[in-house]
Amino acid sequence: MDASAIGSGKLPVIKRVLFLGGNRFKEDGPLLHFVSVCKRLNIECAVISDNQRSFYPTESMGLLNECLLEKDVDLFTTDKLSLDILEQYKEDNTLVFCVNCKWILSKEMIEMFPGRVFNYHNSALPEQRGAACHSWRLMQSIDFTRLTIHAVSPEIDKGEIVLQEEVKFDKSISSLTQSYKFFAPKEAELFSKFLNGGINSYKKSDVPSFYWPKLSTNINGYIDWSWTAREIISFCHAFDHPFEGAATFLNGAKVNFSDVVVADELSSFHPFQAGLIYRMDTNGIYVATRVGGVCVKNVNSEIDIRFREGLRFITPPDVLLSALTTKV
Repeated sequence: MDASAIGSGKLPVIKRVLFLGGNRFKEDGPLLHFVSVCKRLNIECAVISDNQRSFYPTESMGLLNECLLEKDVDLFTTDKLSLDILEQYKEDNTLVFCVNCKWILSKEMIEMFPGRVFNYHNSALPEQRGAACHSWRLMQSIDFTRLTIHAVSPEIDKGEIVLQEEVKFDKSISSLTQSYKFFAPKEAELFSKFLNGGINSYKKSDVPSFYWPKLSTNINGYIDWSWTAREIISFCHAFDHPFEGAATFLNGAKVNFSDVVVADELSSFHPFQAGLIYRMDTNGIYVATRVGGVCVKNVNSEIDIRFREGLRFITPPDVLLSALTTKV
């Protein structure tokens, strides 16, 4: 583990885990993997999810609500978590575990389950607080993270860290889907260790805290052609699979890029050439930036578009401004 332990505690006897939240989009984890850990340890499960996330598709098991029904897990859906709802689950042997939870728990909610409210954060704390952490990580070209379990406080991602596991990503990992698949087995191991081995307290990190907000591909994922090739590629990685990919426009039609790699990095282009298609071959479409080129292996559009050399991708200034200023 990354941090050094300064003491250890032990969870009370837990007979039920109440999960708040759900899975990642088009993933089998982490919630369903955590449910499997509970089943293996003969711990009862219940889930409170919001109406959107309960209908998230999984990778291989249908919709989340269907999977929970098949696994005989009690599911309650609501868009507003309240004390009255939590009151139904108030027992001394119930542990509350947040995973992709949209709600900020109030002090009263936390005190209803004293010492038994925790959150799973699949990124390093305090460096990667907030939402869309791995999109921001890919955007910054950071190749590591720390899977984190921490006590819940009314402030976002600021509760005491009780368990962490460092993850170093392979160089080949360049999308959210690849990232999630890479550390999915480690998530289940971390949760199992948490339930089996109790908890540890850690020294507060000297690393500065960074908070990043939610992202939406349809709102925020627009390419700025004033960026360098490397900046565009890392941005495209942040909105790639399982989502539709970063977007721009060609002849007024919106297109989405996926599987984008660097090309002709040593070539010198003028900023006026940025966005121009300068080559097309079996590997993809090559587009100039002010520093180097990008090769786009997959371009998708809602309408049929004929791509050819000399055409220019462009993102209108009003679209870029909206991407920067619209809150998800």
